[in-house]
Amino acid sequence: MVVGRFRAGDGAGVKGRPGCPGGYNIANWEGTIVASKEHSAVYVIMKADKTGYDRTILEDELDRI
Repeated sequence: MVVGRFRAGDGAGVKGRPGCPGGYNIANWEGTIVASKEHSAVYVIMKADKTGYDRTILEDELDRI
């Protein structure tokens, strides 16, 4: 079982991806974790402050804020 670092209600910011062609368009976005999904890799659902939409993203691509 994979145990995630984030829980619902935690604040998170998306890390950048240096060298990503064209830039990583969601880098530096911030939001609130809505849910955590355990799978082979740990995914979370984050409500992005910038758009108000939920987005599924790997935990490893997030920093706690």
